[in-house]
Amino acid sequence: MYHHSESMVCMLEDMQHNADQMEAEVKMMLEMEGRAYGIELDRRKNARDLMDQLSAHINTQQTNDAAMTWAYVNEGQADYDTAMPDDYIPASTMPMLTEGTMPETDEDHHVEPENLP
Repeated sequence: MYHHSESMVCMLEDMQHNADQMEAEVKMMLEMEGRAYGIELDRRKNARDLMDQLSAHINTQQTNDAAMTWAYVNEGQADYDTAMPDDYIPASTMPMLTEGTMPETDEDHHVEPENLP
């Protein structure tokens, strides 16, 4: 009977440890997400409070409605060159290489010195 109880306590302790680690990771992710939105979150608070604070900040930001590019530059101001190079070959049309059909390299022609100890 004792062995069964001991294993249950060990499992409970493991679950608590894993939950603590998961909460710490979630807090770090929320902190990074908050920084991306221009808010510094305090990881001493619990994860639910951090999530509520981040959600409230995102909802009050008026810049979320603007069309933005990856670099936070208004799309109307960015001049992108979207033309494909003439020598571009999509990966889906390239022939598949199978084992033993790899292209030759300089390493394939390496010759070992014969008189090494």
